[in-house]
Amino acid sequence: MIVGFDYWNVLSHYPRQVAHLMAIHEAAGDEVHVISAIGRGRIGTVEAEVREVTDVPVVHEVVFSHTRESPELKLAKCVELGIEIFYDDREDVCRLLSENGILALRVPRGGQAGDEAAERV
Repeated sequence: MIVGFDYWNVLSHYPRQVAHLMAIHEAAGDEVHVISAIGRGRIGTVEAEVREVTDVPVVHEVVFSHTRESPELKLAKCVELGIEIFYDDREDVCRLLSENGILALRVPRGGQAGDEAAERV
C-alpha cells in the first residue's frame, strides 16, 4: 500500500501517535508520504518541521493561492503518487479523496475552525 499523511493538524498536532502509525505502516511494507498543502509564504518549510518529528522518507508540498484549492491539490498529488490511504483533518479533502477511490481517514482537530480557516497560509 502507499499511504499519505497530512502535516498540519495531523502530524503536527499528534506527533507521537501519527509517527507511530507511520512506523506501523512502514513495518508492514507500506510506502509512506507526507503531503502538505501550504501557502506561498511557507514554501520549503514543511520538511524541516516533519523531520523534527519523524524520519518518513518523502515529504511533498503542494502550494495553493487560496486554501480552497487544498482538496484538489492533494487529490492530484495522491493520484500522481498512487496513494491508496490518506489521513487528513479537512472534511472537504477527505470527501474529495473518497469520491475518487482513496480511503480517506479524517483526524478531528480541536477548536471550531472550519476547513479553510484551519490552514496555515
